[in-house]
Amino acid sequence: MKVLAKPIEMVAWFDFKGTIHPIRFRLLGEDGKYATIAVRSVQARKKERLAGNVMQVFLCQGVVNETEVLFELKYEKDTDQWTLFKM
Repeated sequence: MKVLAKPIEMVAWFDFKGTIHPIRFRLLGEDGKYATIAVRSVQARKKERLAGNVMQVFLCQGVVNETEVLFELKYEKDTDQWTLFKM
């Protein structure tokens, strides 16, 4: 997987325990157009601290250009920002 660290727009739902379930995200491509990628499944989730910030990391699987790919999403709790970290 290649490190991208691009900001994304996310659609997710939270259950009654506060667990985050990503559904799909949208990112701005190099051509200036938006691409929407659906999260087919979450393979793993963990918490990490990056520069003192608590982040939730999701290893997900989805379809990009008709190809099944793995990607890593990060959610920073303090700023409520989502990042496509690796793909």
